[in-house]
Amino acid sequence: MDRTSILGDTIDYMKELLERIKLLQEEIDEQQQETPGVLSVFRELNPNEMVARNTPKFDVERKESGETRVEIYCASKPGLLLSTVSTLENLGLDIQQCVVSCFNDFGMHASCSEVLYCLGTTIFPLSVLLS
Repeated sequence: MDRTSILGDTIDYMKELLERIKLLQEEIDEQQQETPGVLSVFRELNPNEMVARNTPKFDVERKESGETRVEIYCASKPGLLLSTVSTLENLGLDIQQCVVSCFNDFGMHASCSEVLYCLGTTIFPLSVLLS
């Protein structure tokens, strides 16, 4: 097959898909008229706005009170939760509250506080002792 025939086949296939989309949209419109409100959720979804699956996201917010909020989203891998918790502990953060989801992808929301160490009568965070 040459490029022209491949392009022609692609155009025909795209036209077929667009026709199928049009038929499905008409079917949704008919069902919407029969049962208003049920399918309105699907009309509000825009596929261009949906976040791609497995797109890594890492967000850390440190508050003035010394509390740290950590959000992580990424592809799930064996041992990822243990590695993440160990890393937070090595950074001197004590997890106070944590919500983890490993259903399809890995997601973690954690509220942490700094681990404090006593040296004599003075209390230091781990970051001060390591610097």
